[in-house]
Amino acid sequence: MQKNRNALDMIPIRNEKILWEIKEDQVILTINRDRTFDRLMHKLFKTPLKTTVELEAFGSFVWQKCDGTNTIHDIANHLEEHFGEKVSPVLERLLIYMKSLRDNNFIHLK
Repeated sequence: MQKNRNALDMIPIRNEKILWEIKEDQVILTINRDRTFDRLMHKLFKTPLKTTVELEAFGSFVWQKCDGTNTIHDIANHLEEHFGEKVSPVLERLLIYMKSLRDNNFIHLK
């Protein structure tokens, strides 16, 4: 997260290069690894050129809210409204999840 900014006011935006779909209320991400380095690793070590990631219920819900309009605070409120106590403590859990999404280049924060 950027310094000197309130993390709750940041707006997460999905990486446009990641394809995603919803199957049975579960978000499935498809990440194409098409950089030169990825293609080289594929040739040398047979690493996959495409990776899929299946998000669980909370992750799927959060992913759908990362549409460039909701702040992290908004998403926390939506999570509490939708899941209730199951997501408690919501802010701590959501901030860790957002950091993980950002560190893996799945989202960026505006």
